[in-house]
Amino acid sequence: MKQKVFANTENVCLNQIHPNPTPQSFILIEMKKIILFIGVYLALCQVVFSSEGRQVKSINFDWKFTLTNPQGASAKAFDDTKWRALDLPHDWSIEGEFKKENPSGTSGAFLPGGIGWYRKDITLEKIDPNTIYSIRFDGVYLNSDVWINGFHLGFHPNGYLGFEYDLTPYLIEGKNTIAVKVDHSKLPSGRWYTGSGIYRNVWWETKNRTYLLEEDLFITTPQVSTEKATVHLAASILNQKKRKAKIEVQINVLDKEGQLVSSTVKKYQFQKQQEIALDFEVENPNLWSPKSPSMYTMETIITHNGKEIDCYSTTFGIRKVEWKPNEGVFLNDEPILIKGLSNHQDAGPLGVAVPEDVLYRRLKMLKDMGCNALRTAHHPFAPEFYTMCDTMGFMVMDEAFDGWWNTKAKFDYGLHFEEYWKKDLETFIKRDRNHPSVVIWSVGNEVKGYTNEQQKLLVEEAKKWDTTRPVTQGRGYKGDHIDIAGFNGHGEFKNVLEKYNEDHPQKLIIGTEITHTLQTRGVYRTKTWYRTKDNPAPWEKPEHFKKLEPKIYKIEDLSEEEVFEGISPKYQSSYDNSIVRIGVRDDWNRVEQMDFYVGNFRWTGFDYLGESFNWPARTANFGIIDLAGFPKDHYYLYQSLWSDQPMVHLLPHWSHKGKEGVKIPVVVYTNCDEAELFLNGASLGRKPMNESRQIVWQVPYQKGELKVVAYTDDKIQASKTIKTAEEAYTTTLTTDKRVLQADRKDVLHCEVSVVDQNGVFVPNASNELQFKVTGGGHLIGIENGDILDMSSSKYDLNRKAFNGKCLLIIQSNGQKGNIKIEVEGEGLKSQQLIINTIVL
Repeated sequence: MKQKVFANTENVCLNQIHPNPTPQSFILIEMKKIILFIGVYLALCQVVFSSEGRQVKSINFDWKFTLTNPQGASAKAFDDTKWRALDLPHDWSIEGEFKKENPSGTSGAFLPGGIGWYRKDITLEKIDPNTIYSIRFDGVYLNSDVWINGFHLGFHPNGYLGFEYDLTPYLIEGKNTIAVKVDHSKLPSGRWYTGSGIYRNVWWETKNRTYLLEEDLFITTPQVSTEKATVHLAASILNQKKRKAKIEVQINVLDKEGQLVSSTVKKYQFQKQQEIALDFEVENPNLWSPKSPSMYTMETIITHNGKEIDCYSTTFGIRKVEWKPNEGVFLNDEPILIKGLSNHQDAGPLGVAVPEDVLYRRLKMLKDMGCNALRTAHHPFAPEFYTMCDTMGFMVMDEAFDGWWNTKAKFDYGLHFEEYWKKDLETFIKRDRNHPSVVIWSVGNEVKGYTNEQQKLLVEEAKKWDTTRPVTQGRGYKGDHIDIAGFNGHGEFKNVLEKYNEDHPQKLIIGTEITHTLQTRGVYRTKTWYRTKDNPAPWEKPEHFKKLEPKIYKIEDLSEEEVFEGISPKYQSSYDNSIVRIGVRDDWNRVEQMDFYVGNFRWTGFDYLGESFNWPARTANFGIIDLAGFPKDHYYLYQSLWSDQPMVHLLPHWSHKGKEGVKIPVVVYTNCDEAELFLNGASLGRKPMNESRQIVWQVPYQKGELKVVAYTDDKIQASKTIKTAEEAYTTTLTTDKRVLQADRKDVLHCEVSVVDQNGVFVPNASNELQFKVTGGGHLIGIENGDILDMSSSKYDLNRKAFNGKCLLIIQSNGQKGNIKIEVEGEGLKSQQLIINTIVL
């Protein structure tokens, strides 16, 4: 009896299914009616498993852990009763203390590493001689060794790629003990925060000894039109039995509704391995795109003597991507610009152990902003990330490595590169190549001292496993062998991209890391800030600014004298005037004007841990969304450039005590034709949007209400109002869910905002807040977005509001009943909120 899971976000009214839609709620609530056993990740991955053949089970719960290195911990008989009990995924570094002396330093946000051990018992009542038993880790950072019943299974140095071990020869009936050693004692091991531990999902898999090799499965769509598409399948079936396999293979292609659109049955006889190559035709296909991310499922059923022995399915998309020199990118014969963001994988207060709900919320914010592409900087992400990108509609630049043979951090993967890179690159591409979201590979980023021959080796190796996508490299434009020229910071200077196009007219250019601007939520300066001049990076010198000044896209000051004095120089302005080499608006004008410049991946979407400028800072402010997941003003600037939905946004806030009569630059972002500004009901004029991509009024400050109205074709399309806040009085608690599943996995986000007695947000509030969560949930993260706040995001239950806000991340602890969230604050009226938990 096959168990099927189909999910697609297209044409689904999520609010009819669940009042606060998440990937769990919109898939699981419906699917649990027909699924006897399946985890959240299985639903997200839309994989089909056979109850008589292949079975996959999450084993994330109930591990034992110690952040020590006890002798003999790999032995089955070792006593781990005093170890800490926990669930996976788990990142122990984020649980540690921020210390200036921690060897991770600025790269790793001053958090600790160490050596940690995990152990778990699995009980097997019976071992089937016709079954293969294996364990799969989606990601362990770093340098892991795994044992089963004291037998060493292997060593894996790559912290970003999954790996699998065959357990079959070592299992016994009864209790079996898995032991994992994770050695992250040598730091820094990366140029950003990496985390430590078994930080992704772990799976227990069983399958028949004759089975489909999932890593060899490759689905391509060589011919695509709106009338008809050809779908090509290449696959392998492995027979580990001594006798010849005599099997029947049925392959079904199903649409997003689960309806059969194509099918074939083949019979095979073979001894060890059988290759399969088949073509299918799909009439009037639903083509995949960011606006319409339609998915199909290919189901492969293997039977022997009429009995099903394996069933494996994977989702895929039908789409055509063309990269045309001097014309741009065409998706399904339509031109499309890359509206992209680079991101690291951490989620602020959670480190790198990111629940699916948290990842989904982050991607949903980017989708709502108008983003259509993401770059995995600078390594493979978790498998569920790609499935969400498939079903939500993101194009992905999938990046394999940061550096190559030469280390960039003292103890990074470069130490193992020579031995492992070919196998890891093969694993990486085979893992992700069936995702329609993946449209381009990247084989490196800012690689130190690479040679043209080295680049050739990487590109040729990548193309052994996939020739359907182009290959690029972050800042790899000097090499001859990449298909698309990738530019990082150097491409932000004037005339660099134009000159490259003159010399290489047959190569498109993509901004693999463009542009770099900085903002701190709620902070404003009216004078333009240039990093090289005002706060140079370690490799920059202030005197270089005069030399670089002609190459920089300068931004005019918003006032002759600085309006907002006394702000820490470690914070950056939320006007679009804190830049490295080019601002957001100037760069997007370049994208729209140059056909050979197909778009970019801004650095970055979210603030991330690590790569800070110095103690005491956990990061720099490159993100357009802060560490807590609160948008900065740049979020709305990008929305005005990228989104088709009418919108308008104005800044700064309108609570400037002591500034009465001072002219405040009021900036408006909108994708409408023009906007009108009102102060306390009086119009301050109507202005058109132009190539500057912002509208500015100089408004003498007075308390009250500031309102903007946006028009297209003289019709109101959007409006926004902000008000002057009085003294802080209490907090408001807003959550993204009204109920939690009592499953130890479901997560909600609670936004805490300081408000005055009239409920008006207080944008400069910094009250000390105290939090308490009881009942069916527990706090897994607290964050305010302040890069200089070195409080523990796991254990400090007190946190200052930063510019009026703080975020609580709460996860179900498995108990049915109410969750009570209580917030008290210095000089504030206390608040509480009740959330129900349910069992499905």
